[in-house]
Parts: sequence; C-alpha cells; structure tokens
Amino acid sequence: MSTRPAVAALLAALTANGAGHAFLLITLPPLGRARGFGDVETGLLLGLSALLMVVAGPVWGHVADRIGRRPVLVAGLAAAALFPALLAWTLDALDGGRLDAGRAYGLLLAARLVQAAISAGIMPAAQGFLADVTARDRRAGGMGMMGAAFGLGSILGGMTAWRLGGASPAVALLVLSAAIAAGTLLVALVLRATARPVSTATTATPRPPLGRLLPFLAITFAGLAAYAQLQQVTALRLQDQFGLAPAASIERGGALLALTTLAMVATQGLVIGRLGWAPARLVRRGAVLALLAMAMAAAAPAILWLQIAMVLLGAGFGLLLPGNLAGLSLATPAGAQARAAGINGMAQGLAMAAGPMLGAMLHQLSPTAPWWAGAVLLAVIAGIAFRRRSEAFAG
Repeated sequence: MSTRPAVAALLAALTANGAGHAFLLITLPPLGRARGFGDVETGLLLGLSALLMVVAGPVWGHVADRIGRRPVLVAGLAAAALFPALLAWTLDALDGGRLDAGRAYGLLLAARLVQAAISAGIMPAAQGFLADVTARDRRAGGMGMMGAAFGLGSILGGMTAWRLGGASPAVALLVLSAAIAAGTLLVALVLRATARPVSTATTATPRPPLGRLLPFLAITFAGLAAYAQLQQVTALRLQDQFGLAPAASIERGGALLALTTLAMVATQGLVIGRLGWAPARLVRRGAVLALLAMAMAAAAPAILWLQIAMVLLGAGFGLLLPGNLAGLSLATPAGAQARAAGINGMAQGLAMAAGPMLGAMLHQLSPTAPWWAGAVLLAVIAGIAFRRRSEAFAG
C-alpha cells in the first residue's frame, strides 16, 4: 500500500500545528498584557510549557516505539487543537466579565501545561513514522519535508498573527484550532493502515545508541543555538548598528527572519529530495554554506548585504538540519526511532532556550558579536562533520 496519503496527512497536520504554535508565541504576550496578565506571568506560562515538552519528549518517544506512532500523534494533535479553542473562550470570558484575570491565568496555565505534556509526543512520533516509511537512501528527504512542514506552519502562523492577531484574536484562534483538529482527523483516519506498533509486550525494544548519537545531538544543539540567538538580536542590531528606529527595526528584522525561514523551507521541501545526497554530504555542505553566510552577515556593511547573507544562511540550515536528522535516524535501530527523536528534541529545546540568552549577552559587547559567535558554533559543526567519516552518518 502506498504511504503517500499517510505522509501527506501527517505533513498537513504538522503544518497546522506549526501555525498554531507560532501564532501563540507571537500573540500571547500582548494579548495577556491587555487583559491583566503580567509579562513575567506570560513568560512563565510559555517557558514552563516549553520546559515540560523537553522533558516529556523522550517519554513519548518510548511510548511511540512501544505501541505505535498513530495513537501518540492523535493524542498530541488533539491536545494542540483544544488549547487555542480554550484560549479563545477564555479571552471572550475575560472581555465579557465572566472571569477575572487571576482565575483566567490559572486556567490557562493548567491547560497549557497539560497540552504541552501531551503534545510533546508529536515530533518524536512524526520523526519515527517518517523513518518507518522512508528508505535509507531517502531518509534525508523525509526529514526535510517534516522540517519544511513546520517551517511553513510558522510562516502561516505569523501571517495569521499579522492579519488577525490584533483585530480578531478569538476568530484566529478558532480557525487555527479547527485546522489542527482537521489534521488530527486526517492522521487518525489515514495512518490507521500504515503506522503499526513496532514492538510487542513480549519483544524487548532496543535502546538508542547514545554513544553513536552524541555527534548528531551536538550538531543539533550548536546549530539551533546559533540560529535561535538571531531571533533575539536581529532587530536590535538594525537599531544599534544601522540606525533604524524601533518600529522600523522590528518590521525589517521580522522580514529578514522571514526570508531566512522561507529559504530554509524551500531548501528542505524542494531541493533536498532532488539532490539525493547522503546525510554526511548534506551536513558538510550545509555547515560550510551556513558558516560562510553567518560570517558574511557578521561583516555586512549594509542591510542589503545582511539580507543576502540571511537568505544564504537559511539555505545552509535547510541542508544541515535535515541531513543531521537523517544521520541520527540511520544510526538508530528501527525499534528506537521515536526515542532517539525525543532525545534529539531535548537538545533542540535546550538550544532554543540557550540561544536567545547567549545572543542577548553578546549583543551587550557588540552588535555583531552574536553573529561571530554563531560562526564559531557553525565551525564546530563543520569540524564534527568533516572529522567523522561518512559511515558515521550512514548508520
């Protein structure tokens, strides 16, 4: 039986989930402030849920390897669909005087933590499923499509925030909730014949080979930390080095980061499958391209050169990250794919937390210091990739 409908259903669900996630990150702080939540309270709500997802990811990876991908995906996506609907109801209740800010915040915090604990299984189960249904020589293409789906969702979430986040946030939340629910239904129906449990209660499941996975985990952490710090400092650099006003720097910085994401998504979704490169080659070429682009961005004398460098940087990460995921998958036994993905998710979460803090501290030294630090991290990745031979990436 063809697995294309199942893969398409999964990618559609991941895109919808990515849109909902991005919309919440963008709009929840101003929405909370306007309704009586403190900035620290909103940050705590987002930060605690992100931390819980990092911790719960490997647990759900183990569950997905034991009982199959479909139930973990359906549970995680259903939880992701319910939270925006609950948030829309809470906003309406606050605006209508049926809830005060304290009770509304407590409800949202509890709901967000429950949602994060359950939705933490989405990415490990999705990565495990794609590893199950892609041949070894097509693994990088499968991982690239997964990254492209989430990246496209992030773009759509940002556009939804731009168009509806301020004027009609409840409508936007309900639309996103419905989209994720539709994706959940597709996964529940279409993956039924494809995603089977990979082990039984009487068969021991293999453990992820942590020693072999360490280079891939290091690449995940260093690469995402280098990228995540740019989200913190791009607008600040436009103000401090190039003299833009705060409002203009936010607008131009958002456009630069959107271009980077678009280049990454296009590379992951359109280029990798046609190249047919082995994971090691993708990681090496991607690391070199991203390193050169980051150095070009650090030395950029004008915004135009920074813009060109950011596009090249997105293309480099579009090669590097799926290649690394494919290498990690190929180095992992079939019965431990989701658990390895969960462990890699921990590295991703830590990098996304450390990157902005690193960027903020380095920006105090110089507007270009975070970019040069990013180049150093990418040089470390290139060193790992070129030091280890191809067989390390081929499993």
